[in-house]
Amino acid sequence: MSSHHFVKEGQEPALLVLEKSSIHLATPLLEWVPLVMVVDYVLEDVLQWGIKIDVVLQAKLPLSVVEQLVVDQQPVEILSAEPDQVVSKGLQFFIDEGYEAVNVIGSSDDHVFQSIEQLANRLQVAIFTSDVKWSLITSGVFEKWMPADHSFQIRPGGAFQTEGITQNGSSWQTMSERMVSIKSEMPFWVGELH
Repeated sequence: MSSHHFVKEGQEPALLVLEKSSIHLATPLLEWVPLVMVVDYVLEDVLQWGIKIDVVLQAKLPLSVVEQLVVDQQPVEILSAEPDQVVSKGLQFFIDEGYEAVNVIGSSDDHVFQSIEQLANRLQVAIFTSDVKWSLITSGVFEKWMPADHSFQIRPGGAFQTEGITQNGSSWQTMSERMVSIKSEMPFWVGELH
């Protein structure tokens, strides 16, 4: 192996797949060969990616069907979860295993945001949808150098202050190439096109 990068087990972000997606979205997230968890109702799609799946959240399919689907993936851990608890059950598994960060391929609906926010003090999480990367900012401050006319979204948890950006409808935009700052006393989400 000729890599200069050595990552200890559990340091690289794990991957939780909640929605059907293309391998192209997942490829950069798989670079460091993370632990991969997949919810059962997208399992057949993810198996077509040709990657190793480590954990399956069995929420909708019968256990026997899940076991048959992953027969060539052994060893695989199968965890049972209620359909409305897959996000919190998956994240709790990563916390219990000592992970510090998780990338989620999923939708940006309220249930997913709220489930992640409940565990935000114990885990760094980013959500990847087909076109947006959502990052939960728990430190109260988001600062990043951005190009001119860069658009992104903010999903606040409360009042916030901005510097270097203006609101443009439901999104925000940089006025010029510069350092952008968003501050809030509550955790908030920043969504950037990827």
